[in-house]
Amino acid sequence: MAPDDLVFSSAAELSGLLRAREISPVELAEAYLARIDRVAPALNAFVTVTRERALAEARAAEAELSQGRWRGPLHGLPYGLKDLLDTSGIRTTFGARPYADRIPDHDATVAVRLREAGAVLLGKLSMVELAGGLGYHTGEAALNGGCRTPWDPARWAGGSSSGSGAAVAAGLVAFAIGSETWGSITCPSAFCGVTGHRPTYGLVPRHGAMALSWSMDKLGPMARSARDCATVLASIAGRDPRDPSSVAPPEGLERVRPEIPPGLRVAVLGFPERPPVEPAVRESFAAACEVFRGAGALLEEAVLPDLPYEPLAVLFVEAEAAAAFEDLIRSGRTRELSDRSHAGRRPADYLPRALASDYVRAMRLRGEVQRALARFFERHDLVLAPNLPFAPPRVEENFDALFSSPDPLGAAGNLAGLPAAAMPMGFVNGLPVSLQIVGPAFDDARVLSAAAFFQSRTRFHLERPPATPAPAAVTAR
Repeated sequence: MAPDDLVFSSAAELSGLLRAREISPVELAEAYLARIDRVAPALNAFVTVTRERALAEARAAEAELSQGRWRGPLHGLPYGLKDLLDTSGIRTTFGARPYADRIPDHDATVAVRLREAGAVLLGKLSMVELAGGLGYHTGEAALNGGCRTPWDPARWAGGSSSGSGAAVAAGLVAFAIGSETWGSITCPSAFCGVTGHRPTYGLVPRHGAMALSWSMDKLGPMARSARDCATVLASIAGRDPRDPSSVAPPEGLERVRPEIPPGLRVAVLGFPERPPVEPAVRESFAAACEVFRGAGALLEEAVLPDLPYEPLAVLFVEAEAAAAFEDLIRSGRTRELSDRSHAGRRPADYLPRALASDYVRAMRLRGEVQRALARFFERHDLVLAPNLPFAPPRVEENFDALFSSPDPLGAAGNLAGLPAAAMPMGFVNGLPVSLQIVGPAFDDARVLSAAAFFQSRTRFHLERPPATPAPAAVTAR
């Protein structure tokens, strides 16, 4: 198999090749590292490439496999971590200059679980500074510059899990871990044409991960397919005593299949009011709906319960981010952040606009949101909707107007901690357009099975971006 074919294989395919010893973990790691050298610099996808650690882990995996010891489907698979997950002895920068030299002395729980599964860490992936927690206005708001989608390197890869989306799309990793507070997995999945899964809140432990919003942060996989996402999720999900919000995984994650039950009740949500959507995007979504209808799903146009999802989500993010980054704000080092908007801001400017009493009232209303959505999902099994149905902006472009567009489903899903899968549903003008499937809490297996079913009937997730030129070398460790 040619190296470029190899690195664009699914995690499941690679796992089969490794277990059958048709390729060695060292050969696979070297193939990815060679492609990283050629392609990653033009995309700004990596903050740090962990070359020595990757080769050491690959040699260890090779030794185990040669002795007949198989740890599971991730054994020997190269991956990347968003640079807000701690890695012992390897800098973890939160994508921000004030933390550029931060080197943790322990691994995040997710990193530990992936190491125990035998996965091979290729490096730390680019992200919007502080995961966007204190605000940003262009794709250049990152420690190492704007991360670019391999479908058009002039355009942004999305945020805040920018490098995770770009690295998967460009064949630089077999899978990646991203995080989402509100859109940070679904956005880069859309702009990079990959499959991302936002798990139910608490399903993946956050010990060792940068906090932005303690009540909304989630960690999840990004990969080439929904089945790959399910495989990764099964390895990293589950309760961790160091994260009080973590929960036991639901049943079925290891049995995700590309199928939907007859009579599946699907609520179809339409397009946002703005910005204008191209007719070809509407056609792609209509065709995606037909894939489900043709399999016997019962599709019904629907609207979410009428509640202030977006104002509530904004309130929680602003208040909790101000608390999470309080030391940075008080120190005045926010002026070192890349986004120019921070240059003239004083510590007082970062105080949340909401009062403590507003936060308490919002928590009560959040309970009503969860109850209303639970009633909604008594009538519908899943939601099908477009995911960011517009072209990614140019990296240097101010996208305030673009991202002021309504996003009630994203706000509602993150407020209530609901699982979602995002995946390409077509291409318009050479750029991917994305579909999202949302389900009730802890129904991650059904969400991923529905996504896998869609991908079993389409080939959009198998498309490869055009070749990308590579200038200078990547920062290596």
